[in-house]
Parts: sequence; structure tokens; C-alpha cells
Amino acid sequence: MKQKLKVLFAVLVIVGAAYWAFTAVWPTRYTGSKIMFPVGSGTVLVTNLGTEPIPIEMRSEGRTGTFRIESRDLGLAESAKRQGSGRDAYYTLSFDLPPGQARINITRGSNVYFISRAETPIEAVVSPLAPGTRRAILIVCGLAIAWALYFISSVTQHRWLGNLRRKLPLGRLQSKKTAA
Repeated sequence: MKQKLKVLFAVLVIVGAAYWAFTAVWPTRYTGSKIMFPVGSGTVLVTNLGTEPIPIEMRSEGRTGTFRIESRDLGLAESAKRQGSGRDAYYTLSFDLPPGQARINITRGSNVYFISRAETPIEAVVSPLAPGTRRAILIVCGLAIAWALYFISSVTQHRWLGNLRRKLPLGRLQSKKTAA
């Protein structure tokens, strides 16, 4: 019974790490007009489906909410400006989004929201984590899964290795003797 609980624990670690890796990498899609969605500290690929530029606001709440965005498509590299004071303070950055597609990267900061108040519909694909953070999460998840697999193997006393050795012809091959 104790062995089964250990294996169950390791399986739960594998499932949890796989879920964490999946949700960290999988992008989120948003579509609509007058829309607000989180970008986090990652990248948003946004498409203006209209024919006119639309005003966009990117915002982060709180005293430590400063952020910086960069976009080669828009020719934009700016830091957010603080608005308000005290508890009502927030950081904001406004720009016009031309028709077509543009990639916007959050290069500093987190908890950033993308806000469109226009009637023109937009489509967006958000990767909410920075590439370095995604990479670190995938490495940690890979290590956790490898540890859990080894733990399961050690709890079962590596029985699968014996079965594998019997099925593979590794020790059964005979070397040919050559005449000298």
C-alpha cells in the first residue's frame, strides 16, 4: 500500500508539471470590439480588422506597475507614464493601432492589460509570459517529470529494466571469430 501511494504521488507530480508547462506555453486568443485582456509580461500579436487606426491603451495598476513596450511593426519603444497618485495610481501608455497585424512585446514589467475602446473588431493572440520565464518553467517541469519517473522506477526497484533486457538482444549477440 505504501508503495502504491508513493507511485501515486509521483504520478500527481508528473500531471501537475505537465499541466503547468502546457498552460505556460499555450497562447490565449481574444476577439471582439471594446475589449480588455491581460498581456502579463509577454507578447501580443494583434490584428486590427478595420480600415482605420484605432486608439489603444495599455495599463498596469499599482505603484510598482511600471512597464515598457516595444514593437518594430509600430515603430514603438516607450515606457508607461504614471497617472494619478496614492492608491489610485496606475501606469498607462496610449498609441494608435493601424490596420493589419502588429506584434507588441512587454520588455519590462508585468500585469499589463491591453484595452481597446473602439467599435472596430480586433483579434489578438497573447503569450502571457516572457520567453525567459517560459524557458525556465519548461526546464523546471522537465526536471520534475524526470525526477518523478526515476522515483517511480526506484520504488518499483527498476523492474522495467529487467523486462527491457530480456526483450532486447543486447547480450545474445555472439562475436565472430576470425582466423589470424
